Amino acid sequence: MKTAIICFSQQGLRIAQKLQTGLECHGFETEISVKSRHIQEDDIFCIEEPLNDWTGRQFNQKEAFIFVGACGIAVRAVAPFVRSKDTDPAVIAIDEKGTFAVPLLSGHLGGANRLAEQAASVTGAVPVITTATDVHQLFAVDLFAKDNDLHITDLAAAKEISASLLAGISVGFHSDFPVSGKLPAGLVTARDTESGICISVRDNCRPFPNTLRLVPKAVVLGIGCRKGTKAETIRQSVQRMLKNERIEPNAVGLAASIDLKKEEPGILAFCREEGMPFVTYDAGELMEARGVFSASDFVSSVTGADNVCERSAVLAAGKGGRLIAGKQAGCGVTAALALKEWRIRFES
Repeated sequence: MKTAIICFSQQGLRIAQKLQTGLECHGFETEISVKSRHIQEDDIFCIEEPLNDWTGRQFNQKEAFIFVGACGIAVRAVAPFVRSKDTDPAVIAIDEKGTFAVPLLSGHLGGANRLAEQAASVTGAVPVITTATDVHQLFAVDLFAKDNDLHITDLAAAKEISASLLAGISVGFHSDFPVSGKLPAGLVTARDTESGICISVRDNCRPFPNTLRLVPKAVVLGIGCRKGTKAETIRQSVQRMLKNERIEPNAVGLAASIDLKKEEPGILAFCREEGMPFVTYDAGELMEARGVFSASDFVSSVTGADNVCERSAVLAAGKGGRLIAGKQAGCGVTAALALKEWRIRFES
């Protein structure tokens, strides 16, 4: 986790350095900045610009902020840049004596609550967690989604799920994938609840009157195209296929093709714009993919593999992956979809 630590005094610097040493042992990437005219050390980065300017520059670059100082300083610094709980970084404040560690922003999705607990373990502070579901030791749907790499389709609906649990109202639970662990208190598998959680890659899976859909990035897109096909043409073809197959776009987490297409500008631009990793395989690897595929003598004569999109999708889906939508072609684009083996886990 890329973390900015900022302090405002010599005592705060000692806490910041202690945090840096402790957190980096747990894989954090940390950077200390000091906003003070009274600290002059060669190896310390001192901020000359206004605090708000520094915060604004860092806000979209860092995953977490630790303010060693008053909560009010942190709140005023980040306030102009706060956008949404699913995109904002974690923000915590810890006092200059290292007594209390307080999450201020993105407690669950951004990881501020856990960061406060980790910071507290380093400094000996008390983590001050105020999130309602944590205080009442109830299931937190946003934290569950983060831990299972699930996309929350509707943050307002997620808030209503938490409100129901806090009110003592049972919430339904449905998963298209295997589940490990015991269902938390408040969640039930019955379908007669008003509100419920549904884990699926299908956009039409709504088993409850008020359904919160959580979407795993379990779908792999196998892709092929004519040389020179534009990214927008590829995007439209993929969107059309996802709509036809009722697949939630956020379920697609990886694209795959043959190595002949590893430098194809349209595919690379499409994947870059979608924030989607792109992997390729040679013809021999593709022919080792297991399953039943639609074969083409022409494609085989050109590429050495009888099918590119289906085979690449299944191969990239890994062990247990399977084809869920066969080859569809149009506008010079071929596409197929495979589903990774996926498991949902509750803490034991």
